[in-house]
Amino acid sequence: MKKVVLLAIAVLLYIGVNAQIVSSRSVGVNAAKSTSETLNYFRAGINMMKFAGDADDSESKTGYSVTYGFMKPMGSFGMYWGMEFGLGSRGGKSGDEFTQIAHNVQYSPFHLGYRYGFTDALKVDVHVGAYASFDYAGKIKIDVNGDKSEFNIGDWNEDLEDGGFGMDWRRYDVGLNAGIGIWYNNFNLDFNFQRGFIEAEKDGEYYTSNFMIRLGIAF
Repeated sequence: MKKVVLLAIAVLLYIGVNAQIVSSRSVGVNAAKSTSETLNYFRAGINMMKFAGDADDSESKTGYSVTYGFMKPMGSFGMYWGMEFGLGSRGGKSGDEFTQIAHNVQYSPFHLGYRYGFTDALKVDVHVGAYASFDYAGKIKIDVNGDKSEFNIGDWNEDLEDGGFGMDWRRYDVGLNAGIGIWYNNFNLDFNFQRGFIEAEKDGEYYTSNFMIRLGIAF
């Protein structure tokens, strides 16, 4: 799993570096940045995961979020639109007896934001947008009176008699991102709430609910 995550981060870095090279060639090495220039960025941080709905009593479990995105200004008054691609997680826990984490690929096809500048260096950034995700891996851990069991995501939907977990998990999700952040020059501190609209488990009536704290850098 760590190798997969590291490989994906390397791919994101490669994409970002190439995007910056193309941008630099088009703008010119000695040209000053204009207000119409596309801003590329990376963000990474922790994700406090839980479920909302019928699982409101679920407890938070720490996950992660790594994203590459861009902001394209809409005029010169601070509004922008953008896209994001990255890796993330969702899940939760119930005491020490039950923990769940699903690792996913996330894509935000469109988001809108507004950056207000207090000074040339200090800006506040408010943003909202849609996302889609797919769980490519995951694990459930159960500990009942010292009797421990683990189930990989491929076994979650298998019947109990076949060694599975007996649930009807949906690997895909669609939902909303909404956040606020602070930029100081090219550095960013971002707070983002993520809410899924699709039942995580069929007929389960509980949904993805993530809160992320991320650091970012623009280039």
